Amino acid sequence: MATLQEFVTRIVTDLPEMGRLFEGVVTQDPLSAVSAAVGALFVIAASGALGYLAFGGLLDLLGASSTR
Repeated sequence: MATLQEFVTRIVTDLPEMGRLFEGVVTQDPLSAVSAAVGALFVIAASGALGYLAFGGLLDLLGASSTR
C-alpha cells in the first residue's frame, strides 16, 4: 500500500503526462475543449469543497472554536 507522500508524488509527476494525453481530445473541436474545461472545473470544485470540509473537521477535532 502506498503512503500519502508516494501518492501525492505520483499525482504531481503524472500531471504533465495527463496533459499530453488529453491534448489530442481537446484539440479536435471547440465542444471537446469546453467539455474538458467544464469537467476540470467540476473536479476542482469538488476537491476544494472536500478539502474545506476536511480542514474544518480537523480544526473541530483539535478543539479550535469559532463564534456561531
